[in-house]
Amino acid sequence: MRILLISPSRLDEQQRLIKYRKAFLPPLSLAILSSLTPHVHDVKVINDLVEEIDFSADYDLVGITAMSCQAERAYQIADQFRKRGVTVVMGGVHPTIMPEEAKEHADSVVIGEAERIWPILLDDLDKKTLRGVYKDEGYPELTASPIPRWDTMDLSIYPRRLGSKFPVMPLFTTRGCPYGCKFCSVTKIYGKSYRSRPVADVLREIECTGAKELFFVDDNIACEPDYSRELFRALRGKGITWISQISTTVLKNPDLIDLAAESGCFYLFVGMESLNPSSLKNANKGFNKVNQYSELIRRMHKAGIVPFTSFIFGFDEDLDAQFQLTLEFLRKEQVGFAAFWILTPLPGTDLQHELESQGRIIDRRWASYDGTKVVFQPATFTPAELTRKYWETFERYYSFGGIWSHTLMNVRHSGRRMDELLRNLFYQPYFWRKVKRHDHPFSGGIGRVHPQTRPS
Repeated sequence: MRILLISPSRLDEQQRLIKYRKAFLPPLSLAILSSLTPHVHDVKVINDLVEEIDFSADYDLVGITAMSCQAERAYQIADQFRKRGVTVVMGGVHPTIMPEEAKEHADSVVIGEAERIWPILLDDLDKKTLRGVYKDEGYPELTASPIPRWDTMDLSIYPRRLGSKFPVMPLFTTRGCPYGCKFCSVTKIYGKSYRSRPVADVLREIECTGAKELFFVDDNIACEPDYSRELFRALRGKGITWISQISTTVLKNPDLIDLAAESGCFYLFVGMESLNPSSLKNANKGFNKVNQYSELIRRMHKAGIVPFTSFIFGFDEDLDAQFQLTLEFLRKEQVGFAAFWILTPLPGTDLQHELESQGRIIDRRWASYDGTKVVFQPATFTPAELTRKYWETFERYYSFGGIWSHTLMNVRHSGRRMDELLRNLFYQPYFWRKVKRHDHPFSGGIGRVHPQTRPS
């Protein structure tokens, strides 16, 4: 069979297709699907954020993965192929949460993780016995997770450092999360406990991939202290550098910060979310202790890791002072990278169910669920006020003057100062430009091109 796997882009407020010249990260999930596909099949991966889709090409199967903000574009793509008689399968976060909706646009929907399902689905398709829904009733053990295939996609559309053969490459070591934050869907998708891959498998994947700069996409790279210690020690001396995400709970095992730095970690994303303990408690994230934020940042600085903090605005407890307090905190703690988001009731989350029951959902277009738009009625602001204050805060943080002070902060605290200087000389002005255009720095692409009209 000829199989096309697609990571869809998004649509803007005018239903125009969003395109960029480069995309940030290759789609790991589609590389894993490529690896799960027997070699008798011909597989091609397209990143719709940059590449063009040839709807007239001859494919036996089109597989589409989608988050909620990508769903509208995913449905467009699916409908186009189905008009031409091509079998379409949809999976990923949004179809897992909203399978009946996704089924309206697909011949089959995959619910949950694909490791145990994808080979069965391909076999059924080959026998012409494709089912409408495939669901893994459990969670696959990660001991059998395959090494992703990257030869099915064009890696030249992703930025890379000068002289590097590969872009920053994604991989994972764990799945799942026991915390169940009200606004997060990770637990709903991957379960309430951590599953981890054998460290030997992770090392083998790194060796096979060949990249020297990696992004561990784990929601919390230090989730299991003993496993993390084993992993970080095994990564030492491998000649790699890496980025990942971490929870504030790492302070229970602060030695992990030093071990991460020794193993090549240079950035850690931290979801602090709010400086208001009441907001954190009501979001089921009371394990974040505001009075410990400064200590966490200090320990990361001391280890030579640059912290990249994340904050959410729009909690019911937020008052007007919250925006200024957040900026003052970041300046005081010398945090040179931060991302801001608007609270978003993603489908399937406890937050979505709560706001739905209160009649506070005001926007049901999935393209609006990208963390930068107000899709519910806030408690203390009008939607327009929250939107305005959100972007004003972003612009004040990444002001033209601020990006230079951020660069100095990050270089001062980094354990790789020359590398950090070069990164900041690109990313700080880049973030400034993106924010000025009200295009989130984590939008997935670099160099936005003129909006394209909706395909017929």
